[in-house]
Amino acid sequence: FLKVYKNKKAIFTYTLNGIEREETIKLQDSFSLLNNAILTQVKDNKAYFSNEAIIEKKESYVLNNDEIKELLKKAIDLHFEKEEKLFKKGIKALSLFFIPNITDFRGENPFIKNTFEELYKEKRKEILKLNLDVRYKEYLEKDFDEAGNLRVHQGYFSGDKGSPDEKEANGVKLILEEKEKLLSFDTSLRFIFSVWALQEGWDNPNIFTLTKLSNSSSQISIHQQVGRGLRLCVNDKGKRITHNYLDFDDNQFYDINYLDILVSAREVDYIENLQKEVLDSSFRFDSQTLEKNFLENLLNVDLASDLIYLLKKSKLISFNEEQNNYKILSPIYESIKDNEEFKELLGDKFDKFLNIFKENSNNTHKQIIDAKNQDNKVKIRTHLAKDFKELWEKINKKAQIIYQNINEQNIIDEVILAFNALNIEKERVYYERKLFDAKQNSIITEEIKTLEEIDYKKSLYQEIQNLLLNFSKDEKFPLVFLLKIYEKLDKTKFENSPKKAFNSLKNIIKDKIHHSLLHSINYEFSLHAFSNSYENLIENGEFKESIAMQKLGRYKDDEEPAKNYLYESVIYDSNIEKEIIKENHEIIETKTIKVFAKLPKLSIPTPYKNYEPDFAYFLEDQKGKKIFFVCESKGYDKESDIALNERKKIDYARVFFQKLDKNLKDENIKIIFNTRINKQKLIHCINEVLKENNA
Repeated sequence: FLKVYKNKKAIFTYTLNGIEREETIKLQDSFSLLNNAILTQVKDNKAYFSNEAIIEKKESYVLNNDEIKELLKKAIDLHFEKEEKLFKKGIKALSLFFIPNITDFRGENPFIKNTFEELYKEKRKEILKLNLDVRYKEYLEKDFDEAGNLRVHQGYFSGDKGSPDEKEANGVKLILEEKEKLLSFDTSLRFIFSVWALQEGWDNPNIFTLTKLSNSSSQISIHQQVGRGLRLCVNDKGKRITHNYLDFDDNQFYDINYLDILVSAREVDYIENLQKEVLDSSFRFDSQTLEKNFLENLLNVDLASDLIYLLKKSKLISFNEEQNNYKILSPIYESIKDNEEFKELLGDKFDKFLNIFKENSNNTHKQIIDAKNQDNKVKIRTHLAKDFKELWEKINKKAQIIYQNINEQNIIDEVILAFNALNIEKERVYYERKLFDAKQNSIITEEIKTLEEIDYKKSLYQEIQNLLLNFSKDEKFPLVFLLKIYEKLDKTKFENSPKKAFNSLKNIIKDKIHHSLLHSINYEFSLHAFSNSYENLIENGEFKESIAMQKLGRYKDDEEPAKNYLYESVIYDSNIEKEIIKENHEIIETKTIKVFAKLPKLSIPTPYKNYEPDFAYFLEDQKGKKIFFVCESKGYDKESDIALNERKKIDYARVFFQKLDKNLKDENIKIIFNTRINKQKLIHCINEVLKENNA
């Protein structure tokens, strides 16, 4: 997964041997996990590679080895539950596995491949003891080659077409090019492993079990993910098992064409999300394409055909043979809203059709700013610049963090006490089976059962060791400090659930360090030096006439900003910012807002990376006393909804501005900071912090 992209460097997270790891890659560098594909571009939270792979920035999860083993075991069970029954009907059952990394199947010690082989052999022994169909038993007896190697499984990954290994190359050729041979009972291969096979142009109708051992880092829907198993299967004569082929026998049709999808509890809503996507794809479209069945559902078959003809004639859509849909060439709403020919064709359904396209045009007022275009500038209102210059110079003092009286032993003791008080229960494996009935569009929970408790003792020491090393590296904590803590922790909590226990431990350590730093942190300010962000508005001691738009936000709105807003245009990142910029507040009780502005990359040093507040206000009362109010705007209902790391940075920002105010030593100027949550009134936000400061 793409974790972060900054300064032309991308950090990717991936799993190796059950442990989450990171790798930093520069633009035009190769990525070993993608067969040395070149990183060509990072845009809109997506990383693009030379082999056409796309990796997205997403919340990721990592399954540990025990979780992977349980999923593999259950997948093999499900495969054997249906294989003999399908075999008797001349249908070969295939199973597909999506795995985290190529190295899990092709590495020096590939955990997934090795574990699969071990589990398959165990299950096969059990199956061969049963009273099997003679021909099916003969089929299973061909599972090993002459050298005694298991040959029921193979992997296919990006770049495999040029594999130098003959065995691998033959397996890839069989999967990719020889579909008929793969579906033949003369071929033992029936378990296929891939990072994401569907990205490689692969397709096979006989997938009956699909298992996800990782979440997808690519931009594909759940519907696409399971698409390999949503094909009508084919028998050994090449006949597709359709309704017609089975004489329209519903029971037999659904009994055969039945897909099992295995996912971990990390994707507990997977089947519900699949249901939603299937439903959505039947009745909706996106802003780039138009599906014929969407129009048929909305109108009727005849009217949909006539409408498509007219849309093509008007050069609003064109047929895409590859995708079997229509590409939208021009905005449909804008093009047909006043067109009499469309009104006449659609009659009383015209408004219904038009409104759907109108709803999908609700972002047309947003003009996305091209950050690469340095000519995109917004003018500064010169009559407001003088006052804001005074504020800008006061809040832009160069600062250095100073730590005082940090008591390491107190932190260690507090962490140990908090962790040992936790209740972390022993993990158990639960199996829940849900049936998605496409005919009734309903989900039925068929069974829930406890399989077994998980014993982590064997692999615990190595796993915890790796986790501590990675945590030390990621957070820049001394390993000795972490080992002092771990030494006195209740180890049974790790034996019960290593990942849950370790995540709890990490959060406790960060929290205790944060609270300790809040009481220990100080800032040293330079009297005559400004921070790096100072020059965003000041050049040669004078206020600039304009500023690059991308320093203020990603979007531009055509409405007028407030009269006392520093810039002539509304440039913003979020809706709450846009609303604030348009607020016409000139008087707040007895105070006048002389000027306010969105801050262009004002950067405050904190122990949790630098922090950038959003707005600053210059207020003045009737006696000439000035208040410089720095504000963080958040579109949440309450402050507790803000992400924890963000809240920590806000805590340090409060300390920063409190120290800056004291350092100023000017009784005529007060510097204050506060967050403004959602629809909170500006006056309440200001008075809240003034009351806290007895100002």
